[in-house]
Amino acid sequence: MKKIKTIFERDLKMKITTKQVVDLTDAIPTEKVDGTNIRITVRNHTLVRIEKRRNPSKLEKAKGIITPWYEDADEYSPNDKYVVEAARCLDISDIEDGEFSGEAYGEKIQGNPLKIEGHRVFLFSHAETLKKHQLNGISTGYEILKRDLSDIKSTFNPEVGIEGIVFWRNGEPIGKIKVKDFRNI
Repeated sequence: MKKIKTIFERDLKMKITTKQVVDLTDAIPTEKVDGTNIRITVRNHTLVRIEKRRNPSKLEKAKGIITPWYEDADEYSPNDKYVVEAARCLDISDIEDGEFSGEAYGEKIQGNPLKIEGHRVFLFSHAETLKKHQLNGISTGYEILKRDLSDIKSTFNPEVGIEGIVFWRNGEPIGKIKVKDFRNI
């Protein structure tokens, strides 16, 4: 699970510039969801494992461990309660066997920017689910995104705006842009 690169270069103050640094040819844009990264394992249309992302601690970072990984979610832990609920509410009747990464979101996760009742999962690593949240007609030029990005409505709740866009190629995220990237430019 590597960090997704911002599609525009950042200056020394970490503000985006007009220089696009990610080739978006044939990229598929989808909504970026503000939630908690999880991974589920499905066997015979049954949810058999729920994992949550774990970021390295300061001590681990000091030892050179910088890449996050997944660890089992504990259904009895108050910290994992809502990601477990989100995963268990996911309809997996059409999901084939495999491990799938996604974003848990909802009422008690990350302040619920999508204003969703309950808890859900967006399986962004599942091709058919990803297609359902494709943003069509997105222009990727700096000035157009600066002007229009904050007006794009969510595919999860059309009453709210999106956090940003993730661009995909061959099932892999290749770049992203967030609405907040254009603030204070």
